[in-house]
Amino acid sequence: MNKLILLFLFIVSMVPATNDDDCSAVYNRATYALSHSKKALKAHNFDHQVYYSGKTLEAYKKIADGMKACDCKNAAELILDITMDAKKAADPVDWARGRYYSKKVYLNTQELITILDLWAESHE
Repeated sequence: MNKLILLFLFIVSMVPATNDDDCSAVYNRATYALSHSKKALKAHNFDHQVYYSGKTLEAYKKIADGMKACDCKNAAELILDITMDAKKAADPVDWARGRYYSKKVYLNTQELITILDLWAESHE
């Protein structure tokens, strides 16, 4: 009986995700990016700031992939803008420039999460 349950759970996990699930994944990745951008802002040295900004950039690459299956159009342009800023934060000219772009990414990620919240609320 347990083997049947495990087999059933395995088969169900293989079913393609719906748009709601994809948008949930985008939301989860955005909160992950927010966490790393906050760590980049709180970093006390250049290397840590660059490291966490790089993690934020990785999260935004995954967010962009997830947006292909999510129909929250209001977020698409903001995601592109944040990704460009995340690239600049991950490879800054100097400490001050890295912090500037890290702060910009952090604030815009908060805005992105708000947009995704409003979108999810309107599609319940």
